[in-house]
Amino acid sequence: MAQMEWQEAYSVGNPVLDGQHKELIALVNKVGDDVDLGEVLAGLRRYGETHFDTEESLLEAAGYPDLEDHKKFHDAFRDWLDGVMAACRAGEDDAAVRRDIHHYLRVWLANHLLVHDKAYASWLTKTPELSLDQ
Repeated sequence: MAQMEWQEAYSVGNPVLDGQHKELIALVNKVGDDVDLGEVLAGLRRYGETHFDTEESLLEAAGYPDLEDHKKFHDAFRDWLDGVMAACRAGEDDAAVRRDIHHYLRVWLANHLLVHDKAYASWLTKTPELSLDQ
């Protein structure tokens, strides 16, 4: 399966969020590996929650006006991932399932980074004093 690679076009100009996005890409790429799919998806769930919480906290502190809509995209991803994890627990784990999951994740993440996350990038650069300690 084609691996997703970090591109500078994905950057939102915040080193913490960009670093988290890079780690999410690495997790997405593991879906195509010969590893336990349930474990990879659980790791994606845990790391996604950390990232979503970080991102939403920074956007709230920046006064991002579309935060509620952004949260809805995160919620939709959580719902999709819950369904996929349930299917895997029910025994659905073959090459076709992995390809479908990997494809969905690659498309979702690229779209999320290039459209939804890019929309908030200027808000974070307007408030460079924002940190995760606030």
